[in-house]
Amino acid sequence: MVHITKVIPKENYHLEVQLDNGSSVTLNLQDRLGTVRFGMISDVEFFRRATTDGSYICWDNKLEISVTEVFQLAQKGKVQS
Repeated sequence: MVHITKVIPKENYHLEVQLDNGSSVTLNLQDRLGTVRFGMISDVEFFRRATTDGSYICWDNKLEISVTEVFQLAQKGKVQS
């Protein structure tokens, strides 16, 4: 299974996700800010606190995105190569 090695918060709620297979994707989370689940990352300072444990992207143990969900978001066109 692929693991997340690093997450880098970028401008306009884009999140670069680097993977241990050498690939990376940039998730555009801006259009999800109005949802109940992702609304809390609309606070820019909170968004910038994204970290990873290798299996999840985490924000202060309040919100998580799994590796599997990163790929699901990629399939839905929510990424930039």
